Amino acid sequence: MKRLSIAVAGLLFGGLLTGPVGAIGDQQYQAIRALGDLNGVALQCRYLEQTRRMKKALVRVLPKRRALGQGFDDVTNESFLRFIEQKGSCPAETSFSGQVGDAIHDLEQAFGTTAGIKQPD
Repeated sequence: MKRLSIAVAGLLFGGLLTGPVGAIGDQQYQAIRALGDLNGVALQCRYLEQTRRMKKALVRVLPKRRALGQGFDDVTNESFLRFIEQKGSCPAETSFSGQVGDAIHDLEQAFGTTAGIKQPD
């Protein structure tokens, strides 16, 4: 049942983002997916500062379309469940922070935004 709902979420995410109203490019789609994957891990590992960084970046960078935020949330849920199913181990927070920074940079590049978010101290 979980796999079916994940598959349906993936189809909805892809369909919402590639339809005529919400069309985005593949690079943009992949940048949102990458952040959603990282956010699922961050939630499972309780890296709440990293979750805040990602959400701030999304709010600042993405066009204000419900489908984009919903797509991010769907990928986050998928990643969170996958982490549990695979009994993943949490990465070191320092290296994870670097991955988040890289993913935010990719998001900014994909959507044509260059102003970065301040790194946490």
